[in-house]
Amino acid sequence: MMRRLSSLSLMPTILATFAGCMAPSVALADNAATPAAIVFGSCPQKPAWPEAALQEKRQGAVVLAFEVDADSSVLEAKVKRSSGHPDLDEAARVGLAKCRFKAATQNGSPVRGWAELTYRWTLE
Repeated sequence: MMRRLSSLSLMPTILATFAGCMAPSVALADNAATPAAIVFGSCPQKPAWPEAALQEKRQGAVVLAFEVDADSSVLEAKVKRSSGHPDLDEAARVGLAKCRFKAATQNGSPVRGWAELTYRWTLE
């Protein structure tokens, strides 16, 4: 017997863990460094779930590494660890491009630096 699932049970959710998104709450030493980061709340929307992946109920987590230049532009974004599904990996990479970024700093000056982001594609 085939059971019909409610539309809510198939609602996709994407959870993102932002590395370095929170500003430190204490004063930094003069020579302290801060990592490159996504500006918290700057991503306009979740990445679009690829239709085929949604139909096949694919899930997984992809870790993206991205290099942010001193002017806060992204120079490179790559998949550091795949979700196991290239279409989910690419959708996460495309979604990352819609965010704003903050350059790393060294001695109070912006510098080029790398950061990571994990997208978790899960069906509830």
